[in-house]
Amino acid sequence: YVSKSHYKTSKPGEFIFREGEPGTCAYLIEQGRVELQVISKGTITPVNIMGVGDIFGEMALIDGSNRSASAVALEECKVIEVSKGHLYERIEDADPVVRFLISVLMNRIRGTLVDPAQIRKNPDATSTVINISELKDNEEILEKIKMEQSLRDALDDSEYRVHYQPILDFQTGEVAGFEALMRWDSPERGMVRPDIFMGIAEETSLIIPLGHWLIARVLRDFARLKKKLKLAGKNTDLFMSINIAAKQFNDPTLFKVLNRALTVNGIKPQEVKLEITERVLIGGNFVYDWIRKARKLGFSVALDDFGTGYSSLSYLSNLEVNSLKVDKSFVEKMHEDLKMKHIVTSIVNLSKSLNLSVIAEGVETEQEWETLRAMGCNFMQGYLYSKPLPLNNVIALLTKPDTKKKAA
Repeated sequence: YVSKSHYKTSKPGEFIFREGEPGTCAYLIEQGRVELQVISKGTITPVNIMGVGDIFGEMALIDGSNRSASAVALEECKVIEVSKGHLYERIEDADPVVRFLISVLMNRIRGTLVDPAQIRKNPDATSTVINISELKDNEEILEKIKMEQSLRDALDDSEYRVHYQPILDFQTGEVAGFEALMRWDSPERGMVRPDIFMGIAEETSLIIPLGHWLIARVLRDFARLKKKLKLAGKNTDLFMSINIAAKQFNDPTLFKVLNRALTVNGIKPQEVKLEITERVLIGGNFVYDWIRKARKLGFSVALDDFGTGYSSLSYLSNLEVNSLKVDKSFVEKMHEDLKMKHIVTSIVNLSKSLNLSVIAEGVETEQEWETLRAMGCNFMQGYLYSKPLPLNNVIALLTKPDTKKKAA
């Protein structure tokens, strides 16, 4: 709904705004056509003709300069005003890289810089929406742009590695499975952890080919691990967890890639657990459909970072996952903060009532191990037993005479 006060109607030949006037708002055409024109040495030159659905007048609004052209109604027009404050909020909420690129474009076209704080104080003031110099000095944004390109090159140059963190069964103390975790072996940066670079990959389309590569590598390694364990007379009844990012839910080839890798390596879908973060649930019904499809194909599904990303518990009754993962942030504070301990206890009890298994992340002390086991938690992973390891180290660890967790 748009208030009538934000509509502007113009008759044919009427100026909506004139060249040189302050740019206090942009316009969205709802009816009719508008011609943009400039006057040079007394000669009127048409620049563009805009129609229904087009926006005009936004340049002066963004950079705070006066109108660089006139807008004339070619026929009876109805336009909606887009205020400076409205546009500023959208740009403020945009990805920092997008804001930076807009600022560069504005600087090239106009070169006008005004403090954006003026807009907060007076939305009708003639001032720029973006502080270009401030964004140019933001090294984090520039580093993000450079890293995104480096990540793409890294895939072409085979610089990615996979490390595997053991997941232990609390009751037996034995390794029950693994979580596959990406590493980037950068020539310039060394071995880079996923929390540093995966966020950038997940914001872009890079996560699709990177996800395909990860699936192929992990299931190939998993098959090799199981073969080595079998030869050593060790337990091969294990599972492998693979993280699925939000953008991968829209990848129409994901399940084909998974099934192909399963077939090539002789792995059963029941041996693979797909981990999704709680935050993806805000995506709506298609996420629930994706989970149902994964379960129907035989995969297990785990809900990662439980309790950190979604405000409602109502979704759990319809969510067909197999496991919940207690986030490290809860585990590491539960002996310092009684409220945190109560939260972990509640998650474990809730999972039991819903017939879901519980995996605790970030277990680093014997005290945490004993507390979680007493609560009835099913599995754990953390530095108490092992950090994430390359495949050869995992094989060496599991083929030793005793691979059980030693309780205090």
